[in-house]
Amino acid sequence: MKYNTLTDQQKKDLQEFVLECANSIGGQNHFLKMIEDIKESKQYPLLNKTGKFHFKTGTISWGKEIYKDKVDTLKNITRTLPSDNLLDCDNIKLSKEINNVIKTLGKLEFTVKPNDDKDGAGFSFKPFNTISDENIEFTPIFQIIFLDSINNTKKLITYK
Repeated sequence: MKYNTLTDQQKKDLQEFVLECANSIGGQNHFLKMIEDIKESKQYPLLNKTGKFHFKTGTISWGKEIYKDKVDTLKNITRTLPSDNLLDCDNIKLSKEINNVIKTLGKLEFTVKPNDDKDGAGFSFKPFNTISDENIEFTPIFQIIFLDSINNTKKLITYK
């Protein structure tokens, strides 16, 4: 998802979805704090061997360990691919790595739960959307939480 290429309506729809997720864990401040905790973490959160990341107001869990090579590929994808389509890669080596990441992470479901039940029920998401056999993209919420900058998220939340 390239934020600057989204139409006004797509930005509004995405904003509504993100705010819905944020409200399910206690609101915008809890959501932004979660992302800040991820960015400030000494070790990249997806590398936790327990399949969990604890942030100040809750927990993200995904069920199994993700290895460093997969996380490095995730970061590389966002820097190098010109389009949102993960399969649109000319580099043969990177293309193989992307396919391995899709196979490894594609079946995972990430669950975000607040520490306090009164903050909400939390939410779940998959890392990828399969558009077609030739088009697989990151889900917007996965990209926002783990890959995008906090500034893009703040722009999206305050979009008018």
